[in-house]
Amino acid sequence: MNSSVQSTVLEMLQDRGYTRVEKNGDDLEAEDPLTNKKILVYYVSDPKVNVKNIKMIKSHLDKIDVTQVACLIVVYKYAITSFAKQFISSDVKDLFVQIFSEKELSFNITKHDFVPKHTLLSVKEKSDVLKKYKTKACHFPQILSTDPVCRYYGVLPGDMLQITRESETCGIHNLYRVVV
Repeated sequence: MNSSVQSTVLEMLQDRGYTRVEKNGDDLEAEDPLTNKKILVYYVSDPKVNVKNIKMIKSHLDKIDVTQVACLIVVYKYAITSFAKQFISSDVKDLFVQIFSEKELSFNITKHDFVPKHTLLSVKEKSDVLKKYKTKACHFPQILSTDPVCRYYGVLPGDMLQITRESETCGIHNLYRVVV
């Protein structure tokens, strides 16, 4: 795995709250100390990921307790076949699976100057925001779960993000988006 990709993946795991990281070759396993849930990162070095590669990953998953796994991240080099994506959506149903290319992870998108600070709100913080504004989540602006920052943080539909922007007129401004 490219060193810049590896450092971005490690930063992504840290930003998601996973601290204990174990390395098994190019693959990574990290654990969240609060929930004891794990996140698995598999790197496929083949130029094109096919169903055979995904079946190999699935065979590794069959050996472990997937109820303790919060997310599976697959990092590929150049391309992934549509059959491999279809296999993931149909046969790896019990896991939240994210697929990233090396190109997407060549730099940390959250450190770009034009990307404001995004913070995933807890369930309690989300309910506090809803009470503060006396409205329902459906009335807040939306952000797609396919947005690069949402993919980076691994947010799911229904989650709420706090976006902190600096403005010349009002200083620091917080706004909220609901993930759809």
